[in-house]
Amino acid sequence: MDTQVLIVGAGPVGLTLALDLGRRGIRCALVEQKNEPAFLPKMERVNARTMEIYRRMGLAEKIRAAGLRRDIPMDVFVVLDLVHPPLLRLAYPSVAEAEADIRATIDGSVPLEPYQLISQYTLEPLLKRECEKLPAVTKRWSTQFLSCEQDPAGVSTTVRNPDGSTRVIRSQYLVGCDGGGSPVRHALGIKLRGEPNSKQC
Repeated sequence: MDTQVLIVGAGPVGLTLALDLGRRGIRCALVEQKNEPAFLPKMERVNARTMEIYRRMGLAEKIRAAGLRRDIPMDVFVVLDLVHPPLLRLAYPSVAEAEADIRATIDGSVPLEPYQLISQYTLEPLLKRECEKLPAVTKRWSTQFLSCEQDPAGVSTTVRNPDGSTRVIRSQYLVGCDGGGSPVRHALGIKLRGEPNSKQC
């Protein structure tokens, strides 16, 4: 086996999984078709449950330090443009206010951590740096998933290397963390549930 777990996709989900496995000493490899973390964000907020996971990993404070300041309200505005008043304002507490509410609640009805506003282009490099500290985690950037084949002993995954050549990586498990259009999901024939939205905008 080349690795115990092969993770396709080094976005926030893939990097978080690699961190969790690597901290447990489970050998894993990250395969990512981009050559570095993305600059344009697809996400701006880490929810409370995910912050609880980062807390368990010892990363919650690092993520909060890199994200929006604790004292800034998290209000949501619905606007048509930036020159007219908002159509709607939804008030949400700042992280500091949410943390105070958590400390005051002792019945287990609230999360241990509030949400955090942090852009994907800030979070991904932070998680990548944490992964690089773990000897159990290896990373392959500019490497594209092509296909996979399972057998009783594990999974053979074919990838395209940065130079255009291909190689087969053997692993016990293959995890697709490669987004909504997941090539891994397509390769496995896993369909999304639900119906397409046929209404015209």
